[in-house]
Amino acid sequence: MLAMSAVIVRCGACTVVYSSVQTGPNFRVRVEDGGRPIKGIKVQISSYQGSRNKLVASTDESGFARFRAVRPGSYHLSADHDAGVPDGADLVVKLDGPANVTIPLRWPSVAPILVRSLKGTIHTPDQLPGSPQPRLALDLLEGASGHTLKSLETTESGEFSLEGAAPGLYFLNLRPSGLIAVAVDNAARADRLDLDIGWTSCGLWYADRSMCPRSDLRIEKLSGQVTDASGAAISDARILLFDRTETLVDELRSDSAGKFASPGPWDGPYELVVTSAGFTPLRTTVHMERRGNSSLLSPLAVQLGVGGACSVANSQ
Repeated sequence: MLAMSAVIVRCGACTVVYSSVQTGPNFRVRVEDGGRPIKGIKVQISSYQGSRNKLVASTDESGFARFRAVRPGSYHLSADHDAGVPDGADLVVKLDGPANVTIPLRWPSVAPILVRSLKGTIHTPDQLPGSPQPRLALDLLEGASGHTLKSLETTESGEFSLEGAAPGLYFLNLRPSGLIAVAVDNAARADRLDLDIGWTSCGLWYADRSMCPRSDLRIEKLSGQVTDASGAAISDARILLFDRTETLVDELRSDSAGKFASPGPWDGPYELVVTSAGFTPLRTTVHMERRGNSSLLSPLAVQLGVGGACSVANSQ
């Protein structure tokens, strides 16, 4: 019998919920992806009494990793190299604990991004139009084994190319910050990757721009409110407006209620960028027309996503 409860770990902008499992000294872990067993994944348990007290076992063809004669104590269970916040469990091992326990583990813990080729762009949170960003050290890892296949640096615009990879699961390792799960699939909708990345105390997050809604907005003036997904106001967010030459023409900060308004009368198409630490940046096109047209609704409602969720903007 598998005895389980929940352990909630809060770190920064994310909440991690781990199951708590009681077991005897002998138990096994089954690693799977959508019900499919995963062979060759290293599973480790780390003692809370010290990081050096660690046991590792690899999964067999049926996806099972077996642990025997584990000393009584408290441990954390996780699979090797996983993207996002890894799936796992907190174990309480007792000599008289339940026997024949099988602990399920999902790997990878987040669904990989489907793409036809491993090339594209990675945008850091502070990347702005017309400005270079720091080069990122990038490794391509084979899925199950975690072996490094290629290494490179992105350009100052975040471009990279790792073409030639056969269909299958891979990880992009952004050294030293974290992993991005990617699956090469000839039937994928996207030909290339276009990613926003950022960091919280829980580690790396990333958002696939191809999956985020992006619609051109027609407004009369630059004003509105910035909130999160719950509707809570985000204060001190940066609201930036760039013209077609990628020149910054206006910069605002949201107030304590998340509101912002520009006194400048702007006319024409612009790139709107809204950023706040820990949130997915919003980048979208706005068309501003000073015609007194009541059909051009204003102000803007900007909702910033967190942990890789998309950010969106609409006219109220």
